[in-house]
Amino acid sequence: METKLVPVETELAPREKVQLRWTRPYGVGAGLWNMGNTCYMNAALQCLTYTPPLANYMLSLQHKPTCHGMRFCMLCAMCHINWALHHPGHVLQPLDAFIAGFHRQHQEDAHEFLMFIVDAMQKSYLPEYTQSDLHSEDRDLVHQIFGGYWKSQIKCLHCGGISDTLDPYLDIALDIKAAQSVKQALTQLVEPEKLGGENAYYCSICLKNMPASKTLSLHMFSKVLIFVLKRFSDFSGEKVSKHVQYSEWLDMQPYASTQNQGALVYALYAVMIHAGMSCHSGHYFSYIKAGDGQWYQMDNNKVTPCDITSVLDQDAYVLFYVQKSNCVRDSSDVSTGGEARALGPDDKDMRATQKLQTASCRGVV
Repeated sequence: METKLVPVETELAPREKVQLRWTRPYGVGAGLWNMGNTCYMNAALQCLTYTPPLANYMLSLQHKPTCHGMRFCMLCAMCHINWALHHPGHVLQPLDAFIAGFHRQHQEDAHEFLMFIVDAMQKSYLPEYTQSDLHSEDRDLVHQIFGGYWKSQIKCLHCGGISDTLDPYLDIALDIKAAQSVKQALTQLVEPEKLGGENAYYCSICLKNMPASKTLSLHMFSKVLIFVLKRFSDFSGEKVSKHVQYSEWLDMQPYASTQNQGALVYALYAVMIHAGMSCHSGHYFSYIKAGDGQWYQMDNNKVTPCDITSVLDQDAYVLFYVQKSNCVRDSSDVSTGGEARALGPDDKDMRATQKLQTASCRGVV
């Protein structure tokens, strides 16, 4: 039986530690002005602002002021996080640089813009490593926070030969056409797929095309999971408007390459919403969980407190979860802002799971 990993040729280098929990219990920060069809930008920036490990990094002022002669550094621009968190009750105008070369004076896709920002941050950080560094993509800030690896395993059904391939990811797209919940969409994503006929697998042992099975699983988990629900048609842009259930807590262990390792729990901290009938029109806003545990609706300049029940009732477009495994929940992990609610199935699952576990950044004041 042959097993190989491509393209990673040696053991993955250990990642530096990132602070997954807020180092200070920051409350909600500033709202953002809509500068003309820029609600998509505001929604994405608010979700990034309340991403705990990213916010902790920016607030610690670790980013080097010298940006290797780059014309524009996205990590410097992301000092927006510092300004927003230090100016509660205010309304800020985001930097023009965020949309330079992206905004074309009409509605844009908020997820596309989100990943544009994430990719630009990655490009800002990578030059700090030399080309001789192994697995530098695993040591940069973006991959420490958002990056993980899928494992694609193909097994020849004739000889039993196995081929494993590792592929990096920064976000996870979920097909929701046949799914009623995020858990169901994830289950469908990792279900084995039969390869045969025109899609038969060329087996390097049998030396010919053979029927095979292909299985996808998560080999290395990112600290932050970004799920984009595929609501828009690639061709027409029409929207799948149905409600897809999602929970405040999510155990990702069932989708891991290695099972029986205990629960791998993630906590919801932000939700991006699209209101409208197609990707060509509509309005974007978001819900975020501040560092003090309170949920808020962030709708351009409007900042409104809410509770987790309101958040879970939304027709989400993008979901943001941060890893919580092996952390004891404290007051900052408890949703506030509303009356006590009855426990649902996901809350009860979480109880059971818990039993199994024990401008320049320097100028911001």
